[in-house]
Amino acid sequence: MANGAGHHPASIEALPMSRIDERYLRARLDHTRLSRRELLRGLLRPVAASFAATPPLRQQREIPRPPQAQEEPLLAQLCNGCGACATACPNQIISVEHGFPRLDLEHNYCDLCLACTAACETRALIPELPAMTGLVPVFNENCVLSYGESCTLCQEACPSQAITLPSAGLPQVSAEHCQGCARCIQSCYVSGCTMPQAD
Repeated sequence: MANGAGHHPASIEALPMSRIDERYLRARLDHTRLSRRELLRGLLRPVAASFAATPPLRQQREIPRPPQAQEEPLLAQLCNGCGACATACPNQIISVEHGFPRLDLEHNYCDLCLACTAACETRALIPELPAMTGLVPVFNENCVLSYGESCTLCQEACPSQAITLPSAGLPQVSAEHCQGCARCIQSCYVSGCTMPQAD
């Protein structure tokens, strides 16, 4: 960077967008609300390395989204509602509602094939995030374990071994390991577990 009075740091628009979509970079900058000092510090390193090293944290979701979907504020800025993710989904569990992708896990599960991420051109879905929907199933009194019967179907169906069966009471789910795929829900013959579905 040149020295001397009157010179200003190069604008973010002047930086090379090496493998990072300009719209995505702008949204990330706005979403994280970087201070001027933090931004200047970031300009001293390659932009791609700086952002790739610190992907957004995955949060537990209230609205069902495809796996590897960005956090809601960032998703709202990046998604253009094109529906490519829905078209790519082999299980047909993604639809576009109010301009954004939404999962419907009531009648089928997500096999985490990530075809939706591969189809997304705006980085609303990104491979840097874990292959998780951010949803965690909830067990209810319909579960046969609640009245003393034996059943292991949900545990056997879980690909991430996130379900444990206590000696008494309802199955327990590890939110840390659960991928939110809903295989447990589809395996249950008494509707003993459901996935949160926001309106």
